[in-house]
Amino acid sequence: MKIIKGNAEVRKAARDYENYSSDLQGDLDVRDYKQLPLEVDPPDHTLLRDLLNPWFSKDAVNQHSAEFRTLATSLIDSFTDEVEITRDLALKMIVQCLGVVFGRPQDVEEWFSWGPDTWITDEDGIRHGDHLDRYLKKTFEDLDENPTTDLFGVLNTAEISGRPLTRKEKYGMANLVLAGGRDTVVKLISGCLWHLANNSEHRKILKSNAELIPDFISEMVRFLSPLPMMHRVDVQETDDAAQPKYAWLSFISANQDETAIADPKEIKLDRGANPHLGFGYGRHSCIGMHLAQLEAKIVLEIWLSKFSSWEVLPESELFFDFEEYNFIPSRFHKLKLKLIS
Repeated sequence: MKIIKGNAEVRKAARDYENYSSDLQGDLDVRDYKQLPLEVDPPDHTLLRDLLNPWFSKDAVNQHSAEFRTLATSLIDSFTDEVEITRDLALKMIVQCLGVVFGRPQDVEEWFSWGPDTWITDEDGIRHGDHLDRYLKKTFEDLDENPTTDLFGVLNTAEISGRPLTRKEKYGMANLVLAGGRDTVVKLISGCLWHLANNSEHRKILKSNAELIPDFISEMVRFLSPLPMMHRVDVQETDDAAQPKYAWLSFISANQDETAIADPKEIKLDRGANPHLGFGYGRHSCIGMHLAQLEAKIVLEIWLSKFSSWEVLPESELFFDFEEYNFIPSRFHKLKLKLIS
């Protein structure tokens, strides 16, 4: 398996879609369609992304700031002694924000019921996406009968290159903004509060200097690398399109590259310019990056305005299985905190 490592090399490969193509389908065990526009190259990538940009641009997302702040305040004000962050703060906040952005508050309860991981794992350790398939089928069938102007309603009637989207293309776009907008941001918010539980100096600085929170979030995106790797088709090594050879872009190695980032193992509040690839790079950079940053910023601002100290309880379940980067949490299955003050 070819793994492309290092900040400069990953940047170069991420831009080079002719040699490292995104025209593939991942997660074959849980879906039979591509996540779009992630798993397609230009020009279709550009056309599909243009359909989503009006909903996820920085200006569009910032219009929801006041409503996001109300949601976060309500959640955080309900915590008194102990709280499980992954589900009861991060996931609840995120699905409610998605309900606002997508214009589909009626679906928030169902999205929350799927839990912190979009793909549900059964007792035998096998993942499945049956719940998401049922949701997408029902949603777009309903939209055929009852058109709406929310995000999915717009996608249901959208066209590219003079033709309507296919049903699977609609599924692929809805899947991307749901799956991509949940799991990685759960990890980001959980990771921020985990780090601050273990670093009282950073906790005090941020509590007194809220203007530093965006830089802290950027640094945590770099350190955590919520999406550590992404695969591409290695065009030069692929002889048969039916049996593609893959190359993996290691964003986590790019974010821990000492030639690009000084002391990368350290989490710094004063790092300044931060050339991380935590949101990917190039055409396929994360379309939800502005939403993720705003959600995390608002949660941290309100959390720090209310609490001065908290600690991680032993019943928390964190995984550190990134091999050479085993100092970085790979997943927060459960992050339970005791609120001290």
